[in-house]
Amino acid sequence: MIKTLSRALLIGYALLQACAAISSPALRPTLNVTGNWQGTSVTACGVMLLEQGRCNAVERISFSLFQDGSKLTGVYRCSPGTMVCQNMNEGGPVVASTLEGSLGRIRVELPDGSSCMFNGNFKTESVVGGFGCYQGGGLLEQGSWQATRLF
Repeated sequence: MIKTLSRALLIGYALLQACAAISSPALRPTLNVTGNWQGTSVTACGVMLLEQGRCNAVERISFSLFQDGSKLTGVYRCSPGTMVCQNMNEGGPVVASTLEGSLGRIRVELPDGSSCMFNGNFKTESVVGGFGCYQGGGLLEQGSWQATRLF
């Protein structure tokens, strides 16, 4: 009886895996995000924020993105809004980034050695998401961002 039950469980598991493989195809880019994007980032307030004076800091940001399949490259720019850009970093290259479905992950390397990861849900003309900036393995700041595509 235990042998029969084990066999039934194995068959059930195999069927479940087969159904999952059929119903969840690999996420592929559903749109092309190549172009210029302009918007703002807002730094979140909280215990993790090293510079408490940057609470709710608004910065004007832009991305020039180039897409090749699911790979994204390009340039990030930051200019002052209500505050100067984090550690006066005014931009850097987009590296090691992807687009899966409509979810974009954009990693930016900055001149001071820090990097920021922008995650966003892209639509044809807009993107909304969150970001985190890191240096030496530690979180410098995090928050939200949004941008619209310039045509």
